Order: sequence, then C-alpha cells, then structure tokens
Amino acid sequence: MKYLLLISFLFAVGSLHAQEEVTDVDTGYVIFHADSRIDLLLSKPAKSRKFRPSKVRGFRVQIYNGTDRQKAAEVKMEFMRMFPGSRAYIVYHNPQFRVRVGDFTNRNDAMDLHRKVSGRFSPCMVVPDVVNLSSVKKKTEDE
Repeated sequence: MKYLLLISFLFAVGSLHAQEEVTDVDTGYVIFHADSRIDLLLSKPAKSRKFRPSKVRGFRVQIYNGTDRQKAAEVKMEFMRMFPGSRAYIVYHNPQFRVRVGDFTNRNDAMDLHRKVSGRFSPCMVVPDVVNLSSVKKKTEDE
C-alpha cells in the first residue's frame, strides 16, 4: 500500500512538471496562413471587384403557350429567323411549353417588340420574367 501511494505521488508530481513546460511556449502572436489567391483579388482595382448580377427582373414577350413541344420549337425557330438579333427561350411549366422572347428591363421596350410580332404570333403578351442582363446591355450598346 505504501508503494502504491508513493508511485501515484511521483506520477502526479511528474505530470505537473510537464504541464508547466507547455505554458512556457506561448509567444502571444497568431500565425495566419492565407490562400495566395486572396492577395491576387486584393491587388485588383475596386471597380472590377464589385458584384454585378447576371440576371435581373424584367420583361419578355410570350409568343406561344401549349402542350406541343415540337410546335414550341417551330415557333422559336420562326421567331429567330424573323429577328436574328433577339434571343428566344422555351420554358416548361408542367404541362405547358412557353416560348418567350427578348430581354427587356422595362415594359415599354417589351411593348415595342410585342407590336412587331403580335400580327404573326397569336396569342401574344408581355410577361414579367427574370432576364439576362448581358443581353440587355448588348442591345443598348448596339443602338
């Protein structure tokens, strides 16, 4: 019993001494390891780092609404032949296929296209949609 008590006392004293050595290593500084690409991003001008959305709320002209996928593709191709500079999209909302054309940020521009295509495609209407901002910028730069 004496030996067991003596061994546990020596073990406790040895472990206290080991903990004391660990606390002497503290330097008071933090080492920060960063990805090298952060420096590359920070070196760019602030103007190029701003967030630019690629899609915004806008308007499109819907020229077809029906359940026939083949007919939707034909209407899209016909529109693209008539207006080669404009974009056309086929959207599927179960069970309807819809052909929507153009990327406009305001309703008046969409109404101009609506007047041009309403005689050829029926029914035709201006609908709110999420549009591609890059297509809108290209149109304004071309004009």
